[in-house]
Amino acid sequence: MKTTITDHSAARAERVFLMHLSMFTNPDMALEDYANLYTDDAVHEYPYAPAPFSTKLEGRDAIAAYISNVTKSATEWSFTDFKFTATSDSDIVFVEFEGNALVNATGKTYRQIYIGRITLRENQISHYREFWNPSWILDAFVPAPSV
Repeated sequence: MKTTITDHSAARAERVFLMHLSMFTNPDMALEDYANLYTDDAVHEYPYAPAPFSTKLEGRDAIAAYISNVTKSATEWSFTDFKFTATSDSDIVFVEFEGNALVNATGKTYRQIYIGRITLRENQISHYREFWNPSWILDAFVPAPSV
């Protein structure tokens, strides 16, 4: 049996994904440039996202608009400790990483550990599924109710 796991697979996904994060952390990002990282029919999924956060976004324009709003909801975004893992499908790569930001609405620091599954078509993201702890999002981004 021949394996198709290559360093090239992970390197290609790493390039595209790091560009995504570079634009994501830039509050002045151009939506069109960001959208161009994705195929027209791209899908973003966040299976553990609690309300009011989206669990699924369809289409590059919807993804770009949503990410633009997330980007503006916090400052000082930082992502570290990346580990990219290729699979037997050269278009699918997993990424593990950590991130944090200062949330505008609450003044709290958001910290998260992420695991993502990136599917590429050519050099664009066609599907991205990201897993993270929903309680950490709620704690940092949702203001405490007034008493």
